[in-house]
Amino acid sequence: MSTVTPYESSMRLGSGFNSYTQEMCLQDAVKIIAGVQNSSDTRPSTSTERSDQAFVSAVITQQSKTTANLTQGPTDVRPNGGATALPKSQCSPDVHPIDHPPGHPDNMPTSDGAHPDNAATHESARPLGSTTISVPLHPNGNSLSDCPVDSSVPSSKPAPPGRNMNQIVTYCSRSVDNLTDIVESLNISSSSSIKYGTVKAAGSASFVNENKINSSDLNYILTVKVTNETSPIPAQMQFNLIKNLDPKDFTEVYGDCFISGFIEGGEFNAIISIKVNSKSKIAAVKAAAEAEFQIAAAPGLSVGTKAEFAKDKNDTWKDTETTISVSWSGGGTVKDPEQKWDLPTVIDVAARFPYLVEKTAQRTSAILTRYTSLRSWHEANGNLPLKDRFVIRNYELCSLYTQDLFSGYTAYKSLWARISEILKNPDKYKAREPSELVPEPFALTPESLNAARLLARKGMVQISDEASRLITEPHIADLDANGEMRPLPYVYPGELARRLPIRLQHPSIRDQITLGGVANKALTAAEIAAVGKWAALEDVFFSPLSGDAPSSKSPLFHGKNMLFCSLDHFANADTEIESISKLRLHGHQHRHLEIFADFKQHSKNCEGYLAAVGFSTGSDAGTMTASADGTHKHIGRASENHKYWSLLADLNLSQCQKIMVEWHPGSGRIAGLMLLDAIGNEITSWVQYGQAKAQKPPGLRIEEQVAPDVLGSYKLCGFWGNADAIVVSRIGAIWVKV
Repeated sequence: MSTVTPYESSMRLGSGFNSYTQEMCLQDAVKIIAGVQNSSDTRPSTSTERSDQAFVSAVITQQSKTTANLTQGPTDVRPNGGATALPKSQCSPDVHPIDHPPGHPDNMPTSDGAHPDNAATHESARPLGSTTISVPLHPNGNSLSDCPVDSSVPSSKPAPPGRNMNQIVTYCSRSVDNLTDIVESLNISSSSSIKYGTVKAAGSASFVNENKINSSDLNYILTVKVTNETSPIPAQMQFNLIKNLDPKDFTEVYGDCFISGFIEGGEFNAIISIKVNSKSKIAAVKAAAEAEFQIAAAPGLSVGTKAEFAKDKNDTWKDTETTISVSWSGGGTVKDPEQKWDLPTVIDVAARFPYLVEKTAQRTSAILTRYTSLRSWHEANGNLPLKDRFVIRNYELCSLYTQDLFSGYTAYKSLWARISEILKNPDKYKAREPSELVPEPFALTPESLNAARLLARKGMVQISDEASRLITEPHIADLDANGEMRPLPYVYPGELARRLPIRLQHPSIRDQITLGGVANKALTAAEIAAVGKWAALEDVFFSPLSGDAPSSKSPLFHGKNMLFCSLDHFANADTEIESISKLRLHGHQHRHLEIFADFKQHSKNCEGYLAAVGFSTGSDAGTMTASADGTHKHIGRASENHKYWSLLADLNLSQCQKIMVEWHPGSGRIAGLMLLDAIGNEITSWVQYGQAKAQKPPGLRIEEQVAPDVLGSYKLCGFWGNADAIVVSRIGAIWVKV
């Protein structure tokens, strides 16, 4: 059975190879002696092939005006460089002259139209000044040791460039969740990546940027593999035995297989990592990227869905950071040097790559064959005493186990970097409070965090040792004697992660309540009392509040600071929480009827700012009468003037996945509230500076609140925040898992 591995320039035919670690072993582990191609195959060789065929035949072209040597017999080329004529009786019947490239004089027809490869006219059809010297594969009376053995003899004969060529083309573009998926896609050894502490692809560790992949929101890998048509050339393969070799050292010296040939073609790989600064745009960017990856049927054609996600239409790619890593072999120059690498360029190159490889191919993979497929190996091994016979290790069971080890290794490596970040910026983190789930959290002290970092490093060392042990003991990846899985030699990275401090920048409301919101100075005791019973529910998610809390010294406070939570309209926490089906926003309308001067002034200042949210749930229509604005419930001070209403939103038709809140810092009022779907289209909105597409006033602060999962598993079910007798001063969305 044969497999393939990525090609490296150090590879040689017949060299031993360890398929588990993807490392070279003993050179000339197997002597490969190329046979002769069938005379009916007159296709010319490639330049790579011709340079590798010195053992099969040697070509000496003499530029001369004489024809005296045209009739001489075949010549034996000796290692010392001398050439002696051989009698025709000593020529092997399988001797075949080497093919020449297109346009070579030996391939041109003669004046009578005969082709030089025709057996009847072969000798007489040679042009003047050209002599072909053929070397017999097995000259009578000579041993193989008298003939030079070139270990770079190819095992296949590609079709020449410029002709119609059959190709095997594999195009794959997919989203990847972690580094393990990338390693698997590129056929990189997980064991080697653990050993060296980094992922090396295409001979470089810079192609796979681990930091970018781990910090990005979306990662994609695109691969195009092209294999050109080949015609196998028969070859003799002789196992090269080292006498008195210790049987237990066989795999270390020889590996578990050997390189029996090479595959020519081309391979193009691209890793696209996208970091979305505005998390609300993740779904839109994901949809746009995946539309781009729909490769055209031929270069120059475009895919119709791309227009739907044009940058100019909805600014999908605004506030995103894209990192593209590209490597390729074969195909020559794949793009204009002045052209930058961006997503459209990557897709265009991927579409044209098979056409480029047809003209410019190179070795892309090495063919690996197990020693047990060689008759000579069994003969050599069978001649040894029973106690000295070789046993080749079987690594087939190690693949899945090593992938688990690599996932654990990368997780520990990420935790190690995360702890280093906490040590640099301790003021941005908060130590966890002890609980039943986390009885011994790490303190936010250098001593405790250094101990955590040592544990992460210990985990990496334990995994590295286990991967090294698999090289000599692959059976540990199998079940034990009792048919059970062996315990892992390291602690799960998640157990270390749950003990680490958490960030204070964006802790969830549930975390703040669980870990103590008052101690974190993020939630007040009143806020915990108001929303605590709802925020503790597993299927409910509270977005942090946006806006300014009203000051008790401000007339805006007016003796009243109402902390509202729209979920209070439900009976209790045991009641099924419904998502909002209809919603309308209300702006504040200033009237001159207010009695108190300070109240009147602030009412005037709050003209047009967000005053209330009207909403309905699915069950409201059968139990309640709708208000004039078409909704059943309100939070805040609703307006009776329809000119201060937003459009009525039907959230059953357009699912809200994020809201945008606008306010002037220090004003204590919301200037704008917009409801958007997953790709950023507006569902409804209310803005103080005008419902038309007016220019935003300077100084506005804008915050986005996004559903925990923008793929649609969460829906908007309410709002919470602060309001007074006039306007809403702070607001946050509440989401429920469907």
